[in-house]
Amino acid sequence: MKFVGLSGGIGAGKSTVRAELAVRGADVIDLDEVSRTLQEPGQPFYAQIVGRWGDQVVGSDGRLDRAALGAIVFHDPSELGALTAMAAPVTEAEVVRRASAHRDDDDAVVVVESALYLRPMYGMTAVVVVDTSREVAIERLVADRSMTVEEATARIDAQLPRATRLEHASHFVRNDGSREDLLALMDPLYAWIRAQPDTVPSLDRFDTGSTNQ
Repeated sequence: MKFVGLSGGIGAGKSTVRAELAVRGADVIDLDEVSRTLQEPGQPFYAQIVGRWGDQVVGSDGRLDRAALGAIVFHDPSELGALTAMAAPVTEAEVVRRASAHRDDDDAVVVVESALYLRPMYGMTAVVVVDTSREVAIERLVADRSMTVEEATARIDAQLPRATRLEHASHFVRNDGSREDLLALMDPLYAWIRAQPDTVPSLDRFDTGSTNQ
């Protein structure tokens, strides 16, 4: 199986790339979706979050109010760090479990999307970074997600620096242009992923590119 990460800052276009890779046959694991599932009432991660931030992050239906939680963590790096530390063990285990379902399939391509990935982990052989300029990202967040410039700037500043992502990227996709420009890059990207070495998912976060012999 091929196993890679997909990263990039908010507004860069990861969701479009994720969808296009899925169309081409990849099993794409969305780390945010995994996290949301683990945040449902009754899950240990839910209890951890409510235990730290209290009823202010619980909606009237008893589920997490993700907007309220986001308003806290995306404006305070220490709070975002605390949430990330809580999420890491449970989400990592679930990602490896899902990816491992394909370990005996020589034709499988598994892609894990997360804004947090900086280097290959858990047996991944590469991280693909979707990149766009800060100015374009802000424009997209204002136009597509109805954020103010201040809100968009705060979300971008709470994430990994763009330069750091590019420095460590195994391969990057530049997305400053139109949707059509981005789509033209998808077949070459999928071919690049298919050319990566075979590997096996691992719960050891520093196990990268283990060959499946």
